[in-house]
Amino acid sequence: MAVPGYPWTVETHWSSALVEQLWWHQERARLPLAIGVILGILIFGVSMVRMLMRLHDQQHLLTTQVTQDALTGLPNREGQRLILEQALARSDRQERLLAVGFLDIDGFKPVNDTYGHAAGDDLLKEMAHRLRDALRRTDTVARLGGDEFVLLLEGLRDMDELDQVLARFQTALAQPFLIQGKEISLQASLGLTIYPFDEADTDLLLRHADQAMYAAKARPGRTSGGWVQIYHPDLGTIPVGDEMLRQDFLRALITGEVTLRYQPLVASTTDRVAGLEALTRWHRNGREVSPDRFLSSLGVRERQALGRFVLQTGLQHLAQWRETGLDLFLSINVTPEELDQSGFADTVFGILAAYPNVLPESLVLEVLEIGEILEQEVALEHLRRLRSAGVKIALDDVGSAYASLLRLKNLPIDEIKIDQGFIRELSDKPQDLIFVESLVSLGLGMGILITVEGVESEAHIALLREMDVDYLQGYAIARPLEAEAVADFVRTFVLGSGDADTPLVALYQHLLWVHAAEESAMNHGINEHTELAACPITTWLLAHASELPGVETLLAEHEAVHALGREILQVRQSGMREERRRLLGQLHRRSHLFQEELGQAVESMRKNAAANT
Repeated sequence: MAVPGYPWTVETHWSSALVEQLWWHQERARLPLAIGVILGILIFGVSMVRMLMRLHDQQHLLTTQVTQDALTGLPNREGQRLILEQALARSDRQERLLAVGFLDIDGFKPVNDTYGHAAGDDLLKEMAHRLRDALRRTDTVARLGGDEFVLLLEGLRDMDELDQVLARFQTALAQPFLIQGKEISLQASLGLTIYPFDEADTDLLLRHADQAMYAAKARPGRTSGGWVQIYHPDLGTIPVGDEMLRQDFLRALITGEVTLRYQPLVASTTDRVAGLEALTRWHRNGREVSPDRFLSSLGVRERQALGRFVLQTGLQHLAQWRETGLDLFLSINVTPEELDQSGFADTVFGILAAYPNVLPESLVLEVLEIGEILEQEVALEHLRRLRSAGVKIALDDVGSAYASLLRLKNLPIDEIKIDQGFIRELSDKPQDLIFVESLVSLGLGMGILITVEGVESEAHIALLREMDVDYLQGYAIARPLEAEAVADFVRTFVLGSGDADTPLVALYQHLLWVHAAEESAMNHGINEHTELAACPITTWLLAHASELPGVETLLAEHEAVHALGREILQVRQSGMREERRRLLGQLHRRSHLFQEELGQAVESMRKNAAANT
């Protein structure tokens, strides 16, 4: 009979033991082949694993050789470049300062000449060891070659924290170096540049730090703090740790060298000046210097003194203007250091009390959403107390790298000020209008006031009139005024209508139509389709056809967008939801493509006009 599972038959009277013996006899002949196959697979697998491990080790060794300094084990020039690129990204993401330092050993060549290159190498290794030990966990030191090192100091909150970090380096370098049994004291020179105050790329940041290092090296009779200098394009290099600049600033506050300028804010509803922003100016060495050139170099004490000076002086001027019948509000910038003071709100209330004719509602405090300052309870409590008393709170530079729109709804604010960087380039890049329109829509949806900075052309005025923002501020209205000139300006200024012969107003109206089409796609509203010929963009394109490169393509793209609008209206009436969503996606893509092509054409038109002029 046949045996299930076996390829042969047996007699029915055979015992099970005999069957198993027969099976083993058959299978034993196959064992050597099976074992050989298994061993072959194992040997091949082990060989492949070893080969991959060798390749990984070789790759790691190659990468290490490319990015690591052989003498000190520190990152080399290439390794430093990669780390700096990552550090810049982290600085933007974490909203913290990054100090890029260029360090050079003073008198290193005589050590090499006197004691030999082997001793010089030992000195460099010891220097690398000390620098590495003085680092925080977030910092990096790299060696570019010779006696040149680069320091990357990340996550800094302010200049005071930088001073603390540098003090650790100074302590580490102050100890004598042991060279061939002799103790030798050496100095170093360090140049620093601070990102994002210095908004340069990696190569330029290193170049600026290098320039500051040479300035430090050239300074005669250096004190303990004079071995470091910070790069600054206008004031020159400023010694970090040297109290001279900070003491100069405090003296300037007392002697009147620090003054205020006032830039008007015009209300779109009245076309008249409704308020003023107080701006600090320091008259130093015959020049008028704005805060972006010196504020980063001040310590907490100086910034607090500056804040109190601006508040007292600004309210004093506001009280004088109100006595002459001018109903104005005053905007004052508040630094994170001030918000971090336990008595900040009481200080504001105390100064306000000295001017009884100035209502709290006439004071607007502009705060920056930098880092975690507006998440700290002490800052939030100040803002809540001030708002409850009537003081207005504005969030400044909304839309810049530091402002987080997602957190706006959680902040105790009355107003947002859209960053001037969004506005200034609109005439040449109208495609960026979609970002401004989104910010304005966000503010309107939150029910808060909207101020737009950077209004520098008649085209900006026409556009912002159309957008119904609350306040306009910029050079097209006035540059910052001296206090004595404010009253006459306020009484006589009336905002003009602006220049509507630009693509900005037409494009804004086109964007409103696109939003209406989107609403129509998703809801059975009352939105009706605007005919192509009636769209302001059509009129503008035809009026400037002779100047615009590729105008035929622009007209075709614009027509395609409107065709989708008509199709969406038809599909909406038929109730086909999936088809509406598909068409809505096409409308987004087509509209975005048209805006980009329009922006490029306008930019080319401006350049051609400038070249012909």
